[in-house]
Amino acid sequence: MSDNAEREQHLAEQAAFSERAAAMVAAQAPRLFATVVTKQDADTEIIGWGMEFDDSAYMITADGRNQYFLAEAENALMYVRSEPGATADLVWVAPAVLVSRDRSQT
Repeated sequence: MSDNAEREQHLAEQAAFSERAAAMVAAQAPRLFATVVTKQDADTEIIGWGMEFDDSAYMITADGRNQYFLAEAENALMYVRSEPGATADLVWVAPAVLVSRDRSQT
């Protein structure tokens, strides 16, 4: 096999591997969310950021001081402290487009 043919085969194998890896990552990626509080004056503040997995969830406060391991994402709202009349919610982050970059070329 010529050097050119070997190089083309190697590049094709790398592309196939990258495609399989990207599909696996997309299928297993956690859902991302923010916990937000909206006060009576309509001021909204992000309190924490989290990830939801198939069987659990995790949240860390925006200031990084507290972290919570949760049975489900909605349980994060139990740990949000706010003033009377304020509303706490989960806001789901839209999935990002996955871009695979072959670092062996750099």
